[in-house]
Amino acid sequence: MWEGSGLLLLLLYGSAYSVTAIAWSAAVFYLFMTIANRQPGVRLWNAALGYVPLNIVFRPDLLTDRGRLCRRRFGISLLTFVGALGTGSAIGVVARLLH
Repeated sequence: MWEGSGLLLLLLYGSAYSVTAIAWSAAVFYLFMTIANRQPGVRLWNAALGYVPLNIVFRPDLLTDRGRLCRRRFGISLLTFVGALGTGSAIGVVARLLH
């Protein structure tokens, strides 16, 4: 019985971290797409963004409609990343407790 549950935990662990890698890749992609879809005339290195281009994520008023869509997808990808990372960590803890 323990062999079957060990295999199941290994598969769940691997699946969680596969989702983590995919979600991280999607988050990075959508972050750069958000930055690229800013309104015309908005400079990345300005005081409104604190001279940090990544801060445009926190200023949806400076984004186009496509930029807002990419911002939303970035947020979903980031939350998926955190959830999958937590799930994988929890599965790892359960595996150690059962061992």
